[in-house]
Amino acid sequence: MRIKNNVLVRTAGCLIALLAVPVAAHAAETKDFAGTWARRLGERNLFVLRLVQDGESLRGSWERPAKFSSDGNGFANMRGGVRKDKVSQFRVVDGALHFTVQNANDPKDVDAYVMRVDGARAMVMFDDLPADDVEEPDVFERVEVGATVALDWEPNRLYTAHDSDVPNTEMEAIYKEDQRVRTAGKIDWEMVNKADAERREQTRRLLAIGSLHTGKDFEEAAFVFQHGDSAGDYLLAHTLAMVAVSKGDATAVWIAAATLDRYLWKVGQKQVLGTQYSGDAKHEFTQEPYDRELVSDALREQLGVPSQASQLMQLKAYQSQSQR
Repeated sequence: MRIKNNVLVRTAGCLIALLAVPVAAHAAETKDFAGTWARRLGERNLFVLRLVQDGESLRGSWERPAKFSSDGNGFANMRGGVRKDKVSQFRVVDGALHFTVQNANDPKDVDAYVMRVDGARAMVMFDDLPADDVEEPDVFERVEVGATVALDWEPNRLYTAHDSDVPNTEMEAIYKEDQRVRTAGKIDWEMVNKADAERREQTRRLLAIGSLHTGKDFEEAAFVFQHGDSAGDYLLAHTLAMVAVSKGDATAVWIAAATLDRYLWKVGQKQVLGTQYSGDAKHEFTQEPYDRELVSDALREQLGVPSQASQLMQLKAYQSQSQR
């Protein structure tokens, strides 16, 4: 589904899709579709479809945020309150409910849908969408009659189907240990490096089973992989930081910047933001190789990165400490 002027438009990337489900043994009737259905993003309702039995037919409404945007992977910028569209023209054909939805702000804007019910789930798609255009299925769930469209959306956050506001406690524990071992009075780096590798594997497992949800989860995971030892570790850390930012965690922009510089160094390129410092066997510190021309200090400020003048002061401080 593509969003154009905050209106749902039929496209090949349809997010509200039809699942291939068995037709019930009995002939479906309108009463089988009656109820309140919600398209959820984590704990929040994005769309609420209400279908009420009215004699032998139905009457209903489709409630949704007045404005929102979608990139095909999730939804963002939900705002403007709730828009309530009219649902009508119901008919049941081959076990599926066909109906139309009329835009509350434009009576001429009418879309036709088809819906199938499988227990507590309902699958909805545009009625005339070719089967080849259907991608990932998107499911409505049967919910309480009083369910409403959420209004507590965070700005600048991308919401996905399996979103959550509950941080992963295991990821938090892994991150805290990652930080703790680096603040000890005397650090045994051989032991730390071994434990770092174990923490990365623990984090990979959490990522593989989809246990990370919040921006903070992904930011913590980025720090763990920043302490890796390969270009792949640093590139993954940068990716995780970008996910954290997309979920509204503005503090993750710094780790996104630092992991980019660290990745560039690892692949033999110049860092561009100046977040990385290294010391040699003689305890001489440097930021080289460093392309100081590509990114301005104004952009560094947007990323929470110190200016080049501040970086020079930090470099001198490192050099002074190493000479003691």
